Amino acid sequence: MTARVETEAVERYRDAVRDAATLPDIGALADARVCVAGFTGQVGSALVRVLTEANWSTLAARPAHITGIARRARGPAPEGIDAVYADVADPNGSFSPHDYTHVFYAVGVTSDYQSRPADVIASQLVGLQWFLDRVDRRCRFVFVSSARVYGRHSVDEALSEESLAAVTPMHLDNLYDSAKRLAESLCLWHSEKRGVNATVLRAGNLYGLDAPQSATSVSELVREAAATGRITLTGSPFSLRNYCCVVDFAQGLLRAATRETPGRAYNIGSTEHLTTQELAHAIVGCFAGPIEIVAPSAPPPPSYQRLSLDRARVELGYAPQLRMHDVLPAVVAEIVAALPA
Repeated sequence: MTARVETEAVERYRDAVRDAATLPDIGALADARVCVAGFTGQVGSALVRVLTEANWSTLAARPAHITGIARRARGPAPEGIDAVYADVADPNGSFSPHDYTHVFYAVGVTSDYQSRPADVIASQLVGLQWFLDRVDRRCRFVFVSSARVYGRHSVDEALSEESLAAVTPMHLDNLYDSAKRLAESLCLWHSEKRGVNATVLRAGNLYGLDAPQSATSVSELVREAAATGRITLTGSPFSLRNYCCVVDFAQGLLRAATRETPGRAYNIGSTEHLTTQELAHAIVGCFAGPIEIVAPSAPPPPSYQRLSLDRARVELGYAPQLRMHDVLPAVVAEIVAALPA
């Protein structure tokens, strides 16, 4: 991987940020009081980057006031952000969700959920309920869910927002997957019973810049490759997942936050579906030296997560812009650079 390739990937990412910041939908955020809960994570970092870019361009005359909430600092807060460091599950927190016109709830653990079950429950259930119970009912509330609510399907077919989940009741995946399903039901309850304008966005597997410490399926494989010279595939090499650049997901968040869509759920991903083996090869191609891919000798049957984006395209005007090869070299370089020496 050359410096030129990395630079080009960074530029494509920046162009996508600028495009998202100049969407016509952004005008609805003029003078808004925006809260990004989880602003230091993968989703929150991308959203903050787009919002601050919009404040310099589209919203320059009437910028949005942006508050970021995170449990702890991960370096200096971006310029133009009021950072609040607090636990969203703490009922004695020093902030009031009632103050915001728009809330993006992107709090929680990702691929490291099996080592942090208490944090999954605190963020996806306790903290979410606390937020929803206290936001102004006129607030536009957008919850970041996951395509993992659909479970693991054995047939490769498009999953719409009405598809049924394929779930094994006793399974460790449910620590995360079922927490997201219950969180979505909390959003629906507050929408139907209290009139909160709560919308759910189901993310595919995300990747992007600005949060190299995040634990995602992509970042974990990159770290293993850099540290050990190999990538270990623990499931079926032929399992299929949707992969979405987090800037495109931020576009979906902003489109959802500027529309009246209470109690509605949307798949927000890309047109790109890769097997685990294809993802591993894409990551290997970003390293200068050899990386071994180790597949299980007796892999389980593959599972499939092929997302339909039809509802988001029609109702939100969502249109993903980036593919993995556009930005992966920059993503890999950033994650590797952040590793301990």
